[in-house]
Amino acid sequence: MVVVFGTVCLDRIRQVPAIPAPGGYVEIESERELLGGEAANTALCLKAWGVPYALFANPIGDDPEGERLVRLIGEKGLPAERFQKTAPRTPVCDVYVTPDGERTMIGRGFSDMGQVVSLDGLPLEPGAWFTAEPNFGPAARAAARMAIGADMKTYLMDFLRDDDPIAEGSFWQTSTDWAGFKGDAQATLDWAKSWSGKFGCHTLVTDGALGLVYSNPSSRGAVLNAFPCPLTLDSTGAGDAFRAGMLHGLVNRHPLHECLAFASAAGCLTCGYLGATSSTPRLDEIEDLMMSNQPILDAIAESVGLCS
Repeated sequence: MVVVFGTVCLDRIRQVPAIPAPGGYVEIESERELLGGEAANTALCLKAWGVPYALFANPIGDDPEGERLVRLIGEKGLPAERFQKTAPRTPVCDVYVTPDGERTMIGRGFSDMGQVVSLDGLPLEPGAWFTAEPNFGPAARAAARMAIGADMKTYLMDFLRDDDPIAEGSFWQTSTDWAGFKGDAQATLDWAKSWSGKFGCHTLVTDGALGLVYSNPSSRGAVLNAFPCPLTLDSTGAGDAFRAGMLHGLVNRHPLHECLAFASAAGCLTCGYLGATSSTPRLDEIEDLMMSNQPILDAIAESVGLCS
């Protein structure tokens, strides 16, 4: 099982021709509301790929946005009854997507989530996987420590503080939006090697279409190419799909290079959808993308093999 701890929110996806300069104006070309949040995005991928999971997320508000969010949660087959309406307001993220697939996010209702999240009933199963992002601040860090104390395997995303509960041998993921150096694979790899050495963890730093770097404490690390995206509409949720892809492989005890290839392909295909949860890459789509790019698949296997 994978316990997915983190954010569930209402995403308002808006396509715009560009992000305006200060004082400027652009017209919204399309708009839709979707289920969003890192935890929801990851859980939906795991659900679609047959990985047992438990979603432990924030409460929502007793407001119109909360009503719409509960409906979207139910439509996606997630346990809507789990979401209590005890938050001051429902977290909402306005996502502005430009023609290059990049997104700019502006939210409300997130900063107070850590104060209303209760850890009562957090599933703690020795040997199971626990994954989280730090949006809930102290509550997220306390949950991760509880999982480690319960002998769960941990996969943390975007925990960037030096005092974060990153266990030796765990998996840790971020993107060049938060760490490393956009467009500079070698500098990002050097950063990742330093992070792995500090915490003793498997370190993954993604850089969108430019690929990713992987490092562990005992290796020189590797720069891995990304699979080519058949279509790029929106990068929202690509990192969450990558995390779910890694967990899919780890739960099924696949070799590390297969986990990385699957995760990379899943994140790539997610960019072909508008919003993170409008659709989820199917297993056959992911496998087809991998098989149709055999040189990249072989290079990942070779590079990761040198890291073992």
